[in-house]
Amino acid sequence: MTNITPIAKQHQSLAELTYQTIRNMILSGEYQPGDWLRQEQLAQQLEVSYTPIRQALDWLVADGLAEHVSHKGVRLAIIDEIEIAEAYSLRLLLDPILARVAAENRSTDEIKHLQDILDLLEKTTSLDNMRDRRGLNREFHKTISVSAGFKTLERLSEIVWNRFPDWMFYEGLYKEPDSITKRFTREDKEHREILKSIINQNPQLAMDLSKDHIKAFMKEDLMDVFNIPGDVLDKMEKQMGFGQLKQG
Repeated sequence: MTNITPIAKQHQSLAELTYQTIRNMILSGEYQPGDWLRQEQLAQQLEVSYTPIRQALDWLVADGLAEHVSHKGVRLAIIDEIEIAEAYSLRLLLDPILARVAAENRSTDEIKHLQDILDLLEKTTSLDNMRDRRGLNREFHKTISVSAGFKTLERLSEIVWNRFPDWMFYEGLYKEPDSITKRFTREDKEHREILKSIINQNPQLAMDLSKDHIKAFMKEDLMDVFNIPGDVLDKMEKQMGFGQLKQG
């Protein structure tokens, strides 16, 4: 079991520290997918009241690490490879379309926001701030979605993001710390190229770069890090008519 210092004896935001402590317990393997996160047990173990426990569990649910089950409580999220493959294929379909339209419709303010996000991302590269990097990455892609200006597409993209456990990629790096510099350098470079194509109002290039970016990071990591069979992902791509994305 994880060696824990009672939270009440530390000097940080109680809810934030509670969240970080439970999250570390999960990432260290103390809990497994489907295990229940019992408020009473956690409150006793961490020597805090139920209030910060509830807030921490809400954050874990928002992060995708846990899920609320009606009338039962909160449990560690159960990873279903088929659902993940579906979310991957839908992002592979939606993200390139959104990038294409964003290249035509983006505003000056949105370009500036995207540039600011990438500046922060390039400074957020240590294991200690994976939560921040995850948030910035999501904000980058969400801003592209907003820049497209199509409310229905934006909403569809948000639904898919919420179904896809993007925390898996960043938290998975705890298991592969030696790969961080290479992975983040590549990710930042591809983000810059996508943004440049949007700035230059090159819709087809924005679409192609976005497609390649999603496929490179998601598909490779799902296969290499999380052992989701490549044929499962290939089947989803085929069913989505993925090859049609390059038609201009």
